[in-house]
Amino acid sequence: MSETTRASRRGERGMSCADVLVTAAILGLCAITAAGALGRQLEQSALKSLATTFHALVVEASSTAVIRRQNTGLLFRGGPSGITAQLYVDGDRDGLSLTDIRDGIDRSLSSPIPLGQGAAQPGLPLGVERDPSGNSLVGQDPIRFGPTDLLSFTPHATATPGTLYARDASGQEGWAFRVAGIDGRVRVYRWWRGSWTEIAHW
Repeated sequence: MSETTRASRRGERGMSCADVLVTAAILGLCAITAAGALGRQLEQSALKSLATTFHALVVEASSTAVIRRQNTGLLFRGGPSGITAQLYVDGDRDGLSLTDIRDGIDRSLSSPIPLGQGAAQPGLPLGVERDPSGNSLVGQDPIRFGPTDLLSFTPHATATPGTLYARDASGQEGWAFRVAGIDGRVRVYRWWRGSWTEIAHW
């Protein structure tokens, strides 16, 4: 039998069991890699969406304070569906307070707005022990605007200094939105692979 005939008959038999297993393993690895890449893209997209929401809320609160010439702020609350932010205005011109909000003196200007769900939400990323300035973080509270969780803006553009932390679903990546008291500006930092890096300044 000629070599050509032998090669032709081998080709007619098709792939062996080992060939099928190797091919399946390669396809499986490709699928896992693609799924991981897609998952990272979804988490990063969710973090950017949360950042956009927070940015819009800050702009609305600060501009409303200047236009109305009244203290205006965001009250953060936790609930079964996650953390929300709601816009309030100072009704008696003595500053925003939880007591006045409870009594209806400081009035709501918006419905509660969810701050991320699923792929990204408020929270500290895994392994974070210090804030972007290097100060130690105590506890796991992602909202750090004083004991009342109120981020206030004055007609003079000053604000309650503090930070809102957000993380992706895996906890590997996190963002910190740091509000400066002197001018209400926001610096955005990214936590990735063990360190903070500034990525934006509003």
